Amino acid sequence: MRLSSSMLVRQNLTRKLGRSILLVICIGIAFFVFGVLSSFRAGFEGSEARSERLVVVSKIGGNETLPLRYLETLQGTEGVASVTHITRLRAHVAGNERNIIGANAIDPESYAKVYADTYVFDPAMMRALADNRTGALVGRQLAARENWAVGDRITLTSFVHTNQKGTNDWSFEVVGILEGTEPTVDTNFLVVRYDYFNAAVVRGQDRVGLFGLKPAPGTDLDALSARIDAGFANSAAQTRTQNEVAFMSAFLQQFADVALIVNLIVSVAFATILLIVANTMIFAIRERTLEIGVLKVLGFSGGTIMRVVLTETLVLFGAGLALGFALTAAAIPVLGDALRSVVPDLYMTPRVIGTSLLLAIVFALLTGFLPALKALRLPIAAALNHR
Repeated sequence: MRLSSSMLVRQNLTRKLGRSILLVICIGIAFFVFGVLSSFRAGFEGSEARSERLVVVSKIGGNETLPLRYLETLQGTEGVASVTHITRLRAHVAGNERNIIGANAIDPESYAKVYADTYVFDPAMMRALADNRTGALVGRQLAARENWAVGDRITLTSFVHTNQKGTNDWSFEVVGILEGTEPTVDTNFLVVRYDYFNAAVVRGQDRVGLFGLKPAPGTDLDALSARIDAGFANSAAQTRTQNEVAFMSAFLQQFADVALIVNLIVSVAFATILLIVANTMIFAIRERTLEIGVLKVLGFSGGTIMRVVLTETLVLFGAGLALGFALTAAAIPVLGDALRSVVPDLYMTPRVIGTSLLLAIVFALLTGFLPALKALRLPIAAALNHR
């Protein structure tokens, strides 16, 4: 029977099967932690955020509003293709303060222009909203969560906005279900007409939370951002303009630095696994010193033996990665239901999967390099004299 490299890899991995299984479990747990936390971060930040859209907010902070009159100035700014405004209602379902709803007051026509590549604005649905001042478009995910349908009358209680009736209760009729252009787009919110909200609110009339901009093709976004902020530099309400991804990250950091937390936990997990696997592989090579000497006598080159050791670590990390993916796939649906109010759409993004594959290859080579190098440099005489 011919002794091949693949046979050596198989025999080495099954020599102490329990040890190999424990290593695979350790690696799998590390990738499980990475997969869940990275997916949580991606869902928390919002997959629909785009770097080519700009957001204009108050320079003071996200809770401050801007004058609605800025809209006309922004529309006339060179490099701006379309602009809209958004105002958060900060509300919950009436009678249940824990059931917080993402609700925004918008101008439907301009909103549809800026976010046409993110949401599906059906003409019939938009006409229904135009014909009903108290109409609301409810995102598909929110509608499924609350069991709302077209024609339902819903009441939201705002934490901060009082209407002309002296109450914080706002009543709307669902006139359409808002779909995302991609399955990954967050639709766990609703939008209502700003003109109705602005006319009915007691304080903060003609003020908006932020402006969303769609730049003209070929526009330098950094230059446009600087031009906008410079235009309002001497005003009573100065602005900060940034791309949508940066805005989302800054917004989330008001609550917690999710990126830093995820990176710290993942780094600790992988550093621990690297040390465990590297130490185990070095010990395994020491156990096989005599065998390595015999293999070299039989004609196996140092390079071949080095490749065998590296292949072992690749197989271990490949099996661990598969286990991590399986655990993540099983856990995400459960976590998604439990965290739906925080992360509307928890799933493993292609970026998380691709990064996991890359990390598995890099870590396998890193942990296998020193043991493989030791096997490569091991003199035949020293190996045969090993006891």
